[in-house]
Amino acid sequence: MIVEGMYTFAGPREAVWALLLDADVLAKTMPGRAVITQVAPDRYEGSMEFGIGPVAVAFDLVVTLTDLVAPRQYTMTIDGRGGLGVARGWAEVTLNDGGTAGVTTMNYRADLQVSGTIAAVGQRMLDSASAMLLRQGLDAMGRELDRRLAAAKPS
Repeated sequence: MIVEGMYTFAGPREAVWALLLDADVLAKTMPGRAVITQVAPDRYEGSMEFGIGPVAVAFDLVVTLTDLVAPRQYTMTIDGRGGLGVARGWAEVTLNDGGTAGVTTMNYRADLQVSGTIAAVGQRMLDSASAMLLRQGLDAMGRELDRRLAAAKPS
């Protein structure tokens, strides 16, 4: 399933870029519970657990970044393996200065394919859950960016 969209962050592109590459932020903003560790400048490893409908899933993850052009774009590949199946995907992310100073727009295009027992939940449920989880994660990143920028302002 291909998902495309745009998200607007209320912060400068460099701050958004740093946020998107921060392992702690990734772990906090992923659905369910996640542990993510940056093991190389372009590689993250970890695990996550979350529910889709009646099914709870756990995956070991490897996330690799390629085509990095800081602070503008990257491609992310995701390989997840767990007892209920396999998840593989990619995302292309591009950051642009928004029309207003201090605003950044993120354009994304992503695909996620699952196989195994988790796929039996039904593609329709997976499609709607993926879009919802993506939006929740981006909203959580936006709140984290707001928090960081507020903390960095001189009193």
